[in-house]
Amino acid sequence: MLKRKFLNSVKQALISEKKERLQKSHQPPDIDTDGDETDEIQGSIQIELHNQFLILNANRLTQIEEALNRIKAGNYGICIDCEENIAEKRLLANPYCLTCISCAEDREMEEKRKRL
Repeated sequence: MLKRKFLNSVKQALISEKKERLQKSHQPPDIDTDGDETDEIQGSIQIELHNQFLILNANRLTQIEEALNRIKAGNYGICIDCEENIAEKRLLANPYCLTCISCAEDREMEEKRKRL
């Protein structure tokens, strides 16, 4: 079971990151596509990169929201595969992770086997 102090610090960090990401996702890009062909190409590339950023940002916001929901439900930090506790160090490095290291390694090995 994770300590309340640790859960509160993770929760605050997640809320802070969520606010930051929401602000960034609502900022329109300053992209100039006027000019010659090179400017149009560069503008198109910047628009595509911005769209990819929005997709990645939306995915991360979903992960943040799911982590906050797990904290609220009382099952944050519990591996979804083996139901053992996930190490605090792992959660500090990746507060969105759903599996312990052992189960993550098992999943990775299974993925490698599927590719072969």
